[in-house]
Amino acid sequence: MVARLAVFDIDNTLLARNKQLLRSTVTSIQKLKQQKINVAIATGRNLRLARPIIKALDLQDFILCNGSAAFANKQQVHQQTLSSANVAALVAAADEHHVDMIFESLDGLHAHTKPSQATRQVLHDFRAPLPDYAPDYYRSHPIYQAMMFYQPDMDAKLPHADEFSFVRFAQNGVDVIPRVGSKAEGVAKLAAKLHVDAKDIVAFGDNDNDREMLRSAGIGIAMGNAEPAIQACANLTTTDCDHDGIQNGLKAIGWI
Repeated sequence: MVARLAVFDIDNTLLARNKQLLRSTVTSIQKLKQQKINVAIATGRNLRLARPIIKALDLQDFILCNGSAAFANKQQVHQQTLSSANVAALVAAADEHHVDMIFESLDGLHAHTKPSQATRQVLHDFRAPLPDYAPDYYRSHPIYQAMMFYQPDMDAKLPHADEFSFVRFAQNGVDVIPRVGSKAEGVAKLAAKLHVDAKDIVAFGDNDNDREMLRSAGIGIAMGNAEPAIQACANLTTTDCDHDGIQNGLKAIGWI
């Protein structure tokens, strides 16, 4: 039997806009497992934030922090963190321009600044807990990614080290991740461990941080709620996350 892998973004992909799993999505995941198809999430969330979905769907494989960490059978098989020197330079610029910054470890969020109301709203929208206040956390811990909270016109005022990618996930929110640490990279590391060829991977996503994953998978499926530019990265577009997008996409390719 050829090994296959189905990979899903979480927010507005696996989860509907109300942050709940549709019954059709849960049933579809169960059908994949019954066929011995590997099922994984690929998310910008860290392990703490992804754990409710991992538990709800009983997953063994997961890609976290936008691809900077990958786990196969719940064992870490990939790690890519941000360099301390470039993080320090970015912190200095954020401080100068009064930009909120939060660091992500595998198990937590650590705020360099006291979150403003605008930052709190972004965290609330994504059902993220308020981080602990640890302004010097980045000095002595590995950082998988950072979140910065600013409008697009601030981009030009911040240093963009070659090793970093800045990926906007909200009007007022940006993920800072290793340039080589995209979800696609995490998927590739997981697939290698599971002995799955790229052509036998299907990936579902809806946002900017899913572009590379949708392009590199054997079959990339964009959600109907994705912007046209994201849909253009995929092989096909399914219905939206509120209207059985996972089930309909898997049916369209004959995986369920």
